Amino acid sequence: MQRGGVAETSAIVPDVRPARGGYRVLWELAWPVSLSTSTVTLLTLVNLFWIGHLGTLALAAVSVCGNILFIVFGLSTIVHTGALAIVSRRVGEGNLAEAYRATRHGLVLGTGLGVLISVAGYLTAPAVVGFFDAGAEVEAIAIPYLELMYVGQLPLYLTVALSACYQAAGDTRMPMLINIAVVVANGVIDPFFIFAPGQLSLGRLPLGWLGLGVNGAAIAAVLASVAGCALFLLLSWAKQRPFPPPPHSHAGIAPAELWHMMRIGTPASIGMVARPLSTFLLLKVIASFGTTAIAAFGIAMRSFGVNWIPYSGLYVAVSALVGQNLGAHRVHEAERVVHRGLVITIGLGIAFCVLYYAFAREIMLAFDRDPAVVAAGESFLQLIALGFLFTGPMLPLGSAMNGAGDTKPPMIVAFLANWPVKLPLAYVLALPLGYGVNGVWIGMFVSMVFEALIMFVWYRRGTWKSKRV
Repeated sequence: MQRGGVAETSAIVPDVRPARGGYRVLWELAWPVSLSTSTVTLLTLVNLFWIGHLGTLALAAVSVCGNILFIVFGLSTIVHTGALAIVSRRVGEGNLAEAYRATRHGLVLGTGLGVLISVAGYLTAPAVVGFFDAGAEVEAIAIPYLELMYVGQLPLYLTVALSACYQAAGDTRMPMLINIAVVVANGVIDPFFIFAPGQLSLGRLPLGWLGLGVNGAAIAAVLASVAGCALFLLLSWAKQRPFPPPPHSHAGIAPAELWHMMRIGTPASIGMVARPLSTFLLLKVIASFGTTAIAAFGIAMRSFGVNWIPYSGLYVAVSALVGQNLGAHRVHEAERVVHRGLVITIGLGIAFCVLYYAFAREIMLAFDRDPAVVAAGESFLQLIALGFLFTGPMLPLGSAMNGAGDTKPPMIVAFLANWPVKLPLAYVLALPLGYGVNGVWIGMFVSMVFEALIMFVWYRRGTWKSKRV
């Protein structure tokens, strides 16, 4: 196989030349990512279903930890966006030697951040959970669960880094296959770790074994993540993918390259974390209304993972294609990618709005029969469903900027929408004005509309088209 040049780019990156903003190219890149996300969402919902058998306290504990872990996962965007932007640009330029070098730096950055997050998270878990004042019973379940989940951050960050490089190269199928393997393994062993013998069965099939409760779910997740990461690295090494090592490649790591990747990825990560971190603080307000409000919030937020399934694929597809086309100096084609993505996300936003609004009660009843939990969750689902009409179209605009390496505008927009708008508005409506937990839901809805409008205005400025990476 030729070591570099445009000819090899066409071989390694399927259909780079037709990557001119067509729906077919978007579909080919997006569906493996969406399928991969769907398996994760399904597993999350299945885990929530199993944990629901342990009672409302267990649900509340996992809900508290879920938002914390989502914030932590947002930090992985440093690696994902930084690696994807640089590698896709090098692929568009036809420079696979530099794409291979960027991949290696992405793995080093992922390893370093994974270790840092694992250690820091484990040490601070008791203080972070205690921040919510959710009660001693909830904390007793949540703290060890969160500590165990932090152990799995290193393999998770490594997998994210390698996935980004594959996706930037136009190969979204290998990360999909690895992710599906992890999810299936986790789903199979999960109930055996959670329940004791005789505690639960599926028909005549007994599912219990170790009886570790909520901690069992965390242990199963970590084991599956470690196995998946090891398999991903082994296959990549054996098959020399996503790029073959060029002859006489320099094996060292350049701190300047790591810093360059971090400078691109960090604003995107801040933008990603701004939402769940502000929600993290809102959860303290939600917790003041009791465990039923926490459980309702956790169920609703996890159910929203379903709408991220197609959006996740489009996010990666638009980002990778924008980076490749800008690298090949096809600015007009990069714009076409975004416009086609916008058409798709507008349709999806309407469909998800109808789905969640019409079936809000049924969604809540699938996980908890407590009338108070169902009522609180139903109003939340219906209000946020209306927000999908605005947030859906926003996604390809932000992903275009991130794929171009122009990551500061999405960061600023996310900060403005979630901190000066969502936090104070939700707090004032919920407590001083007496709207209760519904005040939090209203504040979140307003921030979604605000963020979409500001993102559109900034995208129209067009600074992302001339960003150098």
